[in-house]
Amino acid sequence: MPGHRPYHHRPWTVLRSRELVDADPFLKVRVETVELPDGRRIDDYYQFDQPSFACIFAETADGRIVIYRQYRHGPRKVGLVFPGGHLSPGEEPLAAAKRELMEETGMEATAWTDLGAYIVNANQGGAWSHMFHATGCRRVTDPIADDLEDTEILFLTRAELLEAIGRGEMHLLTQIALVSMVWQADIARVLSSPG
Repeated sequence: MPGHRPYHHRPWTVLRSRELVDADPFLKVRVETVELPDGRRIDDYYQFDQPSFACIFAETADGRIVIYRQYRHGPRKVGLVFPGGHLSPGEEPLAAAKRELMEETGMEATAWTDLGAYIVNANQGGAWSHMFHATGCRRVTDPIADDLEDTEILFLTRAELLEAIGRGEMHLLTQIALVSMVWQADIARVLSSPG
């Protein structure tokens, strides 16, 4: 391509790092002094670390989607979210997904599809979201109700979930991304329709 110069992307160099907050295992905040490849220096580049988590699009054998209605304090809203939670130190993502599905819903799945891992905030660090599609989910025990959230477990049809998304009841990016991975054409239609 005329006028195109090749880029040689190089990582930034961390010159100093100072911890500001250590609320392990939920959050660590630090400020770094970094040098860019072109020599520019940034003295106050903030970074945060949070635990990675699993997020599960879980479907029963009859095609109902296992979902929660619950309050999330970050956006200060009630909305729809999928089962999931933090990985324990050293825990494999699939093992965490299976554990979270069992703890939160009392269910296990007959089949699991790994949909990949994605960073939630690329510039400041954050957490990795490990996305899974679980099918053939069935109740094998009672859920463990020890979270802070007041949770209502719902079993929605495909049409009911799409209608709820169209009404704005699912407002977390990771949740919409997971639906999009499983139902790409339908979610694009619902989100682009007027009203």
